[in-house]
Amino acid sequence: MGVLCLASAASVGCRASVSANANLNTGEEKETKDFDEPLTPVDKSLDESPMEGDYALLGARHDVALTEEAKKQASPCSCLALKVGTPTDPSFMWQGPIPRTDPNSQLVFAMSSEGQTCQGEPDDSLGASYWGFKQDGDDIIVIVENARFGRPLTAGAIIPKPLGDGHVYLRPASKSVPYGKPASGEKYCRLM
Repeated sequence: MGVLCLASAASVGCRASVSANANLNTGEEKETKDFDEPLTPVDKSLDESPMEGDYALLGARHDVALTEEAKKQASPCSCLALKVGTPTDPSFMWQGPIPRTDPNSQLVFAMSSEGQTCQGEPDDSLGASYWGFKQDGDDIIVIVENARFGRPLTAGAIIPKPLGDGHVYLRPASKSVPYGKPASGEKYCRLM
């Protein structure tokens, strides 16, 4: 019977036989789980509200932008209006529900080059786009690039909060990117 079951392991009847044989060999009787069924009942209410500790992931966000009023604010970085804060900051405009972030370890970053005069802006640039972030010691460095046709333009992100006495800085992805250069002779543009 064991050879017959191995030859036709895909059939449902044989799966039960193999399970029964395994239980007989160990001397224990265990209930066989059906892997096509959930182990516990699904609670539909969990889909409607996030669970404790269920925070948004770090990284680019296509659903956040600066409000028109925030775009008019002065910036310490060239060619950009920008803001770093909590998701509920009135400077942020969300295209859907406001994400839940951990206030102890996450911040929201949004920027816009729309309406900014920018010396050195490439002719084929669609404006500034979020490229990513990196951690340097206690600091977080947000990196911006030239947005180009065929690549997504990203105006914001959820980033980690700096550690200890760290700061959030912004820098261009390369020397040819005009967006995000510091107004003073600093290495990076300091946001907070």
